[in-house]
Amino acid sequence: MMKVDHNLLDLLDLIDKAVVIFGLPIAVIQYFRTKKKEKRDREYGTYNALDEKYLEFQKLCLDHPYLNIFDIPDENPKKLDEKQQKEELILFTMLFSIFERAYLLYSDQYNEIKKKQWIGWDDYIRSFCERDNFLHAWGVSGSTFDTDFEAYMEQVIVEVAKTRGKS
Repeated sequence: MMKVDHNLLDLLDLIDKAVVIFGLPIAVIQYFRTKKKEKRDREYGTYNALDEKYLEFQKLCLDHPYLNIFDIPDENPKKLDEKQQKEELILFTMLFSIFERAYLLYSDQYNEIKKKQWIGWDDYIRSFCERDNFLHAWGVSGSTFDTDFEAYMEQVIVEVAKTRGKS
């Protein structure tokens, strides 16, 4: 049998304890960093998915310039024929769907980034609620969405109408 030096055993025991003492906190810190990164990646994924839908809608606005559906309303909207009215209704319904997604993802969040996102979406939705063609489209297809979102939209429409009446 081989004789092992006690000093070497003591040193190995000390190294073993040091690895445990320092390794565990480092592992915990790494775990929380990874979780935080995963959460941030999910948030960016949410933002990117919604942004892609919004950009698709913007392309549709570009493809249908005769419709009054772009962010900035036409000063003198064109009188639409029946087919164009249907196109406008369909495109506004797509926009409602984007708004619904933003509402469901951001409206009741406590995270600072998501709260800021919601403030922007809420302002954007309110700007559309000042437009007669948007309100007409909502009246036609607004009852097909999440009930909380529908209640939010109805509340915003009332609030915007009150504000419009004062100006």
